[in-house]
Amino acid sequence: MFKRFVPTEILWFIAIIWGVFLIDAVLFGINLNYFGIRPRNIGGLHGILLSPFLHGGLYHLISNSIGILVLGSLLKTSIGPKKLRLVMLLGAIGSGVGVWLFASNGLVVGASGMVFAFLGYLFADAFFNPSLRSWLFAILSFLSYGGALFSLISFVPYISWSAHFWGFITGILLSYTLGRKRSQ
Repeated sequence: MFKRFVPTEILWFIAIIWGVFLIDAVLFGINLNYFGIRPRNIGGLHGILLSPFLHGGLYHLISNSIGILVLGSLLKTSIGPKKLRLVMLLGAIGSGVGVWLFASNGLVVGASGMVFAFLGYLFADAFFNPSLRSWLFAILSFLSYGGALFSLISFVPYISWSAHFWGFITGILLSYTLGRKRSQ
């Protein structure tokens, strides 16, 4: 029953980010977060791909893990595993590119962009592909993570609102693009 609702892809991703966090914790004198996104810095481009696997602390890791687990499970149930993998990959990349282009200076790590891509996709799917199913998943995602939307308009130190914003925008664009293919 558990495997029916929780996608294997999500479980593997969560296991990997926890593994990276634990490895980073035991490597004294080395900080893997160095490989995060450094906006508008050529040396920070690799962070677009690596940033989702890196986290600034235990609370950051736990909150992203829960968001990915809950919203990823809703997304898989809504659109299936094949499109889930696309949204995971393109959501992380789209958020990372937005951060690299538009974020303020600093180092950005975490999978929050992917979480917000899931959220943006689920909301937009109800708009672009209205059905009882898409609205049900949009409402469920709003009830579970609607409060997270405040991070799009609030500027808290050490939290990259740009990762949240560009992840959300990427999710909307992916819903429009992938949803059009579904309806044709």
